[in-house]
Amino acid sequence: MNPKEIIEVNDEIDVLVAKYPVVFKNMDKSTYYSLPAGWVSRVDKLCADLTVLIEEHLKNNTYNPDEYPFSVLQIKEKFGGLRFYFTSFCEDHEFHKELCKLVDKAEDDTYSICEVTGNPGKLCKLGSQYHTFCEEIRIANGFKVVGNGNS
Repeated sequence: MNPKEIIEVNDEIDVLVAKYPVVFKNMDKSTYYSLPAGWVSRVDKLCADLTVLIEEHLKNNTYNPDEYPFSVLQIKEKFGGLRFYFTSFCEDHEFHKELCKLVDKAEDDTYSICEVTGNPGKLCKLGSQYHTFCEEIRIANGFKVVGNGNS
């Protein structure tokens, strides 16, 4: 069962790929990608931040073109939050730490952004399904707000 009104915008992923070629240079296009419409702006900001970091790293380091230092593996929603899986092919631990900080922050932020509308939201549950919804979408779909982990 998919909650009413959730729209996955795979076309938006294509827009992000075109807009941020440095981030998506080695993206595996055969992998499943799913980006809820309400999170497009947050992922756009993540990609902008990653572009700056990656370009700075490329400017200051030599790399083997066969071992580009960053690759997106998958983007999706899971348990009500963003999952932005990537790998980095370099031995610069500071670079990797900065990548992780940016991605972790974006993933954490999505737990307070409605997947549908992009408005402020809360983690909600219905049965075994978790989603982050604003109040209007939560009520329309019969979800309950997840409290302190006791729900």
